[in-house]
Amino acid sequence: MPVVAESATAKPPVLPALSTALHRIAAAGLFAAFGVGALALVVGVIPLARLADLAAARDLVAQRWIQRAFRVFTWLGEALHVWGVEVRGAERLASGPALVVANHPSLVDVVFLIAQLPQADCVVKAGAFRNPFLRGIVSLAGYIPNRDGPELVAECTRRLRAGRTLVLFPEGSRSPARGLRPFKRGAARIALASGAPLRPIWIECRPRILGKHQPWWAIPGERVRYTLRVGADVSARDLAGEHSDAVAARRATEALQRLIENGAVGDGA
Repeated sequence: MPVVAESATAKPPVLPALSTALHRIAAAGLFAAFGVGALALVVGVIPLARLADLAAARDLVAQRWIQRAFRVFTWLGEALHVWGVEVRGAERLASGPALVVANHPSLVDVVFLIAQLPQADCVVKAGAFRNPFLRGIVSLAGYIPNRDGPELVAECTRRLRAGRTLVLFPEGSRSPARGLRPFKRGAARIALASGAPLRPIWIECRPRILGKHQPWWAIPGERVRYTLRVGADVSARDLAGEHSDAVAARRATEALQRLIENGAVGDGA
């Protein structure tokens, strides 16, 4: 009996397509939950928590509840097999006030960072204050819009000197598909002015999702692996060497970018 050769135009297996579809459905539910959760925080949870603790500053109450919500959101993404998140050196991340700086491969990097921090101010895009899903949260939390200029440096310096932790992405936007954007000098200027330590973090996302030009629904049919490697604190002054302020900021920025690019933040062991 003759053997019939398999057609070169045979249809691909159904399982990979089904897996991708299920992951996209899970992602849709996940981000819908994010929107609902953000609304619940703004109109219910945070105002009630503030009433229960009038002695606490409003922004610190909001940040505490945002951290808890982000931890739930991270867990939900893991439970739905959208992503898995590993933090190497988590004890360093929450070891005390610092200027936390990281590369920025995806939209949810800040969620994973804040979920690990007992308190965190954050420099965010000014557009977040106009976004209907985000403006309530960023306003209640007292986050800082990323407008360039001495006002930004002064406000960040004030908070760091008050013993608070600040999260900032020196690229200013999400990373390109390969490599990093040139770091802006704001992080170095803030660290030099405040004397706060820099806490460098390398964030890896495989395969890449939620990049600059990737829609939220472009989710692969497999769990995405996030790894956050937290390095030891470094001094901006040590990175800058003995130079004047303008040169010091440039030298410290270049050294900080090399540190993060080269993965010199270690494994957090």
